[in-house]
Amino acid sequence: MNEEERIAVRCTRRELALLDSFVQSGEFATRSELIRAALRDFLVRRAREAPASASPPAPASQEWATPSVRLRPDEAELYQAYGDLVANGAPLGDLLAQLVRRGALELKVEEMVASHRSQVRTAAERRAQYQGLKRSAEDLQRQGVLGP
Repeated sequence: MNEEERIAVRCTRRELALLDSFVQSGEFATRSELIRAALRDFLVRRAREAPASASPPAPASQEWATPSVRLRPDEAELYQAYGDLVANGAPLGDLLAQLVRRGALELKVEEMVASHRSQVRTAAERRAQYQGLKRSAEDLQRQGVLGP
């Protein structure tokens, strides 16, 4: 299930030239990467500035998963106190969801998962290529083309 969606951004020629200068400098690989980084930074900054009780509205058609979370008693007490005192009485589950969302933005979890998935795929492809080459070499040895 792909959760990414495309958006269009209208820019002036001057803004595009500035975007391209960052890409040409090598700081970003593409305009899209630069815009995603800028959006992520904006969202992280807004999350820090927002009151602790504010959470993004749920899309009407979205169903929520309710995973169980195991916390040590001292952690549960700390987060419950945070919910009561700082987050205007937010229930523990809502508070934890907000903290996870904020952590996902700041830690760039989505990008790390995509990167690691790509590395796993690449490693599997290389192993398959190696096995193919190994079999080819063994076949050539059996045929007497190569010595042992």
